[in-house]
Amino acid sequence: MKIFTIAAAVLLRCIHSSEAAAPKLRANMMGASSEVEDEVAESKKNERTTTAAEVANPCRKRISQYVSGGQMFFIVANQTIVLGDPSTDPFTFTNIYWMCQPTVAPDLNGDGMYDSVASRVNIYNPPSSKEAAVSAGATGFGKFTTHGYTASWVKQGDGDGGYYNELVVDFGDTTVWQINGKEFIGYETSPRGTTGGMVTSGEGLWTMDTSNPLLQDLATAMGSDLTAETCAERYAETWEESHSSSIEVEE
Repeated sequence: MKIFTIAAAVLLRCIHSSEAAAPKLRANMMGASSEVEDEVAESKKNERTTTAAEVANPCRKRISQYVSGGQMFFIVANQTIVLGDPSTDPFTFTNIYWMCQPTVAPDLNGDGMYDSVASRVNIYNPPSSKEAAVSAGATGFGKFTTHGYTASWVKQGDGDGGYYNELVVDFGDTTVWQINGKEFIGYETSPRGTTGGMVTSGEGLWTMDTSNPLLQDLATAMGSDLTAETCAERYAETWEESHSSSIEVEE
């Protein structure tokens, strides 16, 4: 069971039309596509000039710092998981989401802000969390696991009001965790014949400060400083290990 993994579902909207309307629809779509391409091309000409220091909204400031610094951390400490298996007891866990260098969507609205970002993520599971999970019957996860992060700005009201809809995504199962500010909720479904189901919710800490004691523990486990470069290297190494023909769970 991959307790500390995350996945998101995408809703696709289908447009139905008659054969008679198809030529006109195709023409409209071609025109719309051309307009979008023009907007993207124009947005790439105008580099964002808004710095993190100029941003008032704390969420906006955090993402601006993330883009400029190349890494970001979400620390979940001593939160509780409830498994679907009635023979198990709830247990506490700690883990660290280490977001690597983000990719930024084009600034189509010209506001100079980072409305959408996406990146790869390392999740670090300290020994104490692994021991608690194993004692509760969990299997199949290592000290480091690989995931994806995506965030999209949701505007509310006038001015600078709003928040980021943030997800950390596992590419291989049906777990979903959603982060809203510092609060999060999470669940994992359990296919027939397995015992991987769980639910959890709680609060975490967003930080860029690598002097945090838990991040110092992560640096010790890494055997190196925490930088955008080592984040990418750790992700690549873990990805290769987990996708090799003979997978060994890291102790």
